[in-house]
Amino acid sequence: MKKEKNLYTYVDNICKEDTYKGLRIIISRTAMQELIKHNSTTQEIIEILEKGYAPRKRSKEKIEKWLDKGNKTYNAVIAKNYDEINKKECWVLIHFGKFTKRKK
Repeated sequence: MKKEKNLYTYVDNICKEDTYKGLRIIISRTAMQELIKHNSTTQEIIEILEKGYAPRKRSKEKIEKWLDKGNKTYNAVIAKNYDEINKKECWVLIHFGKFTKRKK
């Protein structure tokens, strides 16, 4: 007798929660539109936040990071917030952008 293929979702295929510095990242509607426009993912956001550099000082509750890849620079801005549904602090991605570096 032939075994039937398992139709259930494999554990490895379940979407995981993206976190930075131990807090969940929630994406604002505007930032989601920017991610879609630039064809980017939340994994790229985490890479920018972990490997990028801070181009300027932001307020205590916000982090801005830039990451250079080739002739493009990617930037992400997150702000600390409180998730009322889950009753936990979180990060909110408030901006994502990509631009070409200028030659000096």
